[in-house]
Amino acid sequence: MRCDSIRQKIENWKKEKLISDDEYYFLITSLVESIDKYANTASVYGAFLKKLKKSAQNNLILKPAELIINEKDHKVFNEDINKVSKKVKGDILYLDPPYNHRQYATNYHLLETIARYDNPKIHGKTGLRDYQDQKSLYCSKSQVKKAFKDLILKAKAKYIFLSYNNEGLMTLGDIKEIMSLRGKYGHFTKEYSRFRADKPENRDYKANKTIEYLHYVVC
Repeated sequence: MRCDSIRQKIENWKKEKLISDDEYYFLITSLVESIDKYANTASVYGAFLKKLKKSAQNNLILKPAELIINEKDHKVFNEDINKVSKKVKGDILYLDPPYNHRQYATNYHLLETIARYDNPKIHGKTGLRDYQDQKSLYCSKSQVKKAFKDLILKAKAKYIFLSYNNEGLMTLGDIKEIMSLRGKYGHFTKEYSRFRADKPENRDYKANKTIEYLHYVVC
């Protein structure tokens, strides 16, 4: 209710032309970033906790999003990365795609609705919005390698970095083979303790540690 009241106020200010487009999107960004501290979830928004946790009972404080102000020109794209990479040139391309079969659209659907504020048709216990047009090939075991190869071969960048872990749909060998097609390949590793938000018997992976890889290729 608190979040929705703030979102309604932002929308009303926009309709009444009390704020500019830049101010409108700044306020939405600030709201989306702020509410994560109060969301009654374990981590993502695919499901909600049955009882209100302590942080969800705190007063919602809307904190302004932090911006890095400079004189550079910036562009933001909200498109399929495989399409964007073919038309945008740069020195560095950093990739952080989904690792497994869990679609981002279902895990963060509530934030999508808050941002769009489009009153979508919802279904299921957690009120999922339709996400058929947002499904990622990187969450498909049968399609991820083909999509990744297409991206790497057509990306217009001098250096390509990929963040991935040891439990992803692509193996270390898969990634090395594909990225090596563009040039000199290498990777760094770092071990992390696994984040646990569910019961052990419900997990796909039982290990207590996970290994994060930072892959790179010099094209």
